[in-house]
Amino acid sequence: MDKVFSITTRAFYAVDMRADYEAAGTWPADAIDVSSNDEDKLRAAISAGGGIKRLATGGWKITAPPAPSFATLAAPYLASVRQVRDAILNRLAGIGFAAMADGDAGTVQAIAAARAWLLDITICPTVAAAQDIEALQVAVSAEYARIAATLSGEARRAFDDSAGMASTQ
Repeated sequence: MDKVFSITTRAFYAVDMRADYEAAGTWPADAIDVSSNDEDKLRAAISAGGGIKRLATGGWKITAPPAPSFATLAAPYLASVRQVRDAILNRLAGIGFAAMADGDAGTVQAIAAARAWLLDITICPTVAAAQDIEALQVAVSAEYARIAATLSGEARRAFDDSAGMASTQ
């Protein structure tokens, strides 16, 4: 089956279906005949998000896709950090309410401060300064440990259970 390729649509079209494409108004104005070898190369470039240009010599110039930004790479990890954070926040809320009912003002204040720090864990200075995934993971772990160290007893165990941290009691 003969095919053509459109740089504009980044798609292949079967030549034997040209009449159907034209009837639908979708036949590309920049249709270029391609060999099966070129088709394989072009499909690989499309899948990878690479750039495709037609050379004056009739060949193809395929460029690698741009490297993803650190923010793009970090997004899934930070989403998991937010899930862990939410579990810790929920646990601390229960502990804080119990401490309030018991009149334990010190624990209530410590939990209130810890909750504020947890809400900012993905944007705090040490985490925001990370420039690679490993540094990001270290910064988040250090921030969890720093926050947990301000708490005692059951409140500290909220970090152990949710964040998988070793107890520092």
